[in-house]
Amino acid sequence: MKIAIFLFIVYTFCVPNIFSQSVPLDSIFTSEGLILANVKSVEPEVINYAYPNEEVVTSIYKNTVMKIRFKSGRVQNFTEAFALKTLNSVYDYDQVSLTRLEGETKGLIKLDEVFTKAVGTTVLSNITTVKERAFRKMKIQAAMLGGNLVYMLDQSTVGNQAGSRYQAGKSTETILSGIVYTNMLPKIAEVRKLIGDKKQLQSYVFISIGQNSTEIDNVSEEMPLFNVENIYEERGFVYLKAKAKAIDNQVFRVSYADKDKIGIVWRDAKKIYNIYFNSEQNVEGK
Repeated sequence: MKIAIFLFIVYTFCVPNIFSQSVPLDSIFTSEGLILANVKSVEPEVINYAYPNEEVVTSIYKNTVMKIRFKSGRVQNFTEAFALKTLNSVYDYDQVSLTRLEGETKGLIKLDEVFTKAVGTTVLSNITTVKERAFRKMKIQAAMLGGNLVYMLDQSTVGNQAGSRYQAGKSTETILSGIVYTNMLPKIAEVRKLIGDKKQLQSYVFISIGQNSTEIDNVSEEMPLFNVENIYEERGFVYLKAKAKAIDNQVFRVSYADKDKIGIVWRDAKKIYNIYFNSEQNVEGK
């Protein structure tokens, strides 16, 4: 009798699990990690899949998927995801993509809005040069926020206006606005691993950019020391709570995290600020 009960338990609970584990699955490689599931269909904008032993179909936008390795062995790559470059810091700003198609933001993570303005120095300023400066400033702002795509909302360019006897001339200006997105956020486990049990972080880069700035500005020659109080996650974003001399802000969003550095960002009414910590040499412990 005991043997019969034992065999019944093995058959009921173990055999199905062993069988399910042996069934091949499709591998979906996304910006957030690997998904093992059964791909149901590949649509123009989304990929539909179902997890093993489930009937519920889940969808994921194609611009967050790099490739699918089907159980048959065939591999399908998706150019939508490869169109977005991976940035390591603000200095990769030239890799930021710009789009006027709202559909290209589907599945991406919204970070913030940006606004830039570039004005010529004289009424003879080159319109194209001023326009290029405005777009460069927009890409810099996006990279400082940790984004790699800007959805353009508005663009306004006014040409040079010659002066008259009664009115002063005006130089050309370009005004841009947009929304910054990313396809990948720093992970809290990664940030905690980089910081470890350190209670102080020594910064080595402190920069900002404002609406009237032409380039990235060095805020201070003296790099502030941060006293770390907490690292936490909220709605997928990682935050660092810390205090530093001469900095009023005490909560900072982590914009970059890799084996070499940690980047944080915050903004006020006029500027966006970035600070970088070296994850090894420039991290101090108490």
